[in-house]
Amino acid sequence: MSDLEIIEDLYPELRFWFIDVPSPHYHGHIEGTDVYINCNQSNDDWIKTSLHEVVHYSYDYCNLSNARSVKTMRSEKWAVCESQRVFRKLFRKHE
Repeated sequence: MSDLEIIEDLYPELRFWFIDVPSPHYHGHIEGTDVYINCNQSNDDWIKTSLHEVVHYSYDYCNLSNARSVKTMRSEKWAVCESQRVFRKLFRKHE
């Protein structure tokens, strides 16, 4: 079982999709229960992006589309920290 399949099994209510986005700055996003992951990134980045979006799905209940909003910036920072913690717990890897 791949690392991404482990995450898919943990969150069966979510659907994970690979999309081709040539920008190295785009990693992924979530819309409802669909998680979109940039297939041009590395395997580890797919996992980290998936976990990051799962954190948003699990804990964020507001519109985070305004990237300049303090609320959005705080939510993004927390999602990064929480997804890193879950990544280490699930896969016992250290960055």
